Amino acid sequence: MSEDNKKLTDQLVQAILPKLKGLSEKNAKKVLHETHKSIASVAKKYSKLIAEQEKEKAKAKEKAAKDAKKKSEKEAKKKAKEGKKVAKAKLLASLIAKEKPATPAVAKKAPVAKAPAKPKARTPRAKK
Repeated sequence: MSEDNKKLTDQLVQAILPKLKGLSEKNAKKVLHETHKSIASVAKKYSKLIAEQEKEKAKAKEKAAKDAKKKSEKEAKKKAKEGKKVAKAKLLASLIAKEKPATPAVAKKAPVAKAPAKPKARTPRAKK
C-alpha cells in the first residue's frame, strides 16, 4: 500500500472507530480488523479512480492539442495556397503591365490615318 493510501486509511479509521462503542474486546478486534481491511480497499479504489481521472484529463488535453495543431496546419496550408494564388496573380499582372507599354507604341505606328476617298464623279454612259 502506498504512503498516501496508508494516510487516508488511518484518517478514515480514526473517524469511524470512535463511533463504534460498546463492543466486547473480542468483537472489537473483529470490527477493527474488518474496518481496517474495508477502509484500505476503499482507499485503493479511491486512488485508482483518481489516477484514471488524471489519465482521462491528460488524454483530453492531448487530443485538444492535436486538434489545435491540425487546425493550425490546415489554416497554414490554406494561407499558403492563397499566397500562391496572390503571387501568381501579381506575376500575371506584372507581365501584363510590361506588355501594355509595348502594345500602345506598336498600335500608334500601325494605324495611319488615310484621307477619306473622294467619290468619283459619274459620267453618264452612252446609249447604244
